[in-house]
Amino acid sequence: MLGYERAITVTEIAAWANGLIGKAVPDYPDYQIVKVVQFQVMPIQNGYDAMLLLDVTQWPEEHEQVALREEDIQVIEQLTAAIPEAPEGETTLPE
Repeated sequence: MLGYERAITVTEIAAWANGLIGKAVPDYPDYQIVKVVQFQVMPIQNGYDAMLLLDVTQWPEEHEQVALREEDIQVIEQLTAAIPEAPEGETTLPE
């Protein structure tokens, strides 16, 4: 749970909350904020306070890597080579 004190507008609180997604939890750098689960905005004199309930997850370990076999790499290269390049300024969608 995180709090925001003395915001001038609710828009300020919303921008702050949206900016938290994908970042580390303050004072807990091993955890990443995934989403805002619930929030409460409380009017105060000249502004607002807010409380946010967040969904967090532990950051993946930096040394965790995915190992691909040579056969997997060849298949990936074949699949991506078959995708036509879109003309500049256009996007090609699959049929």
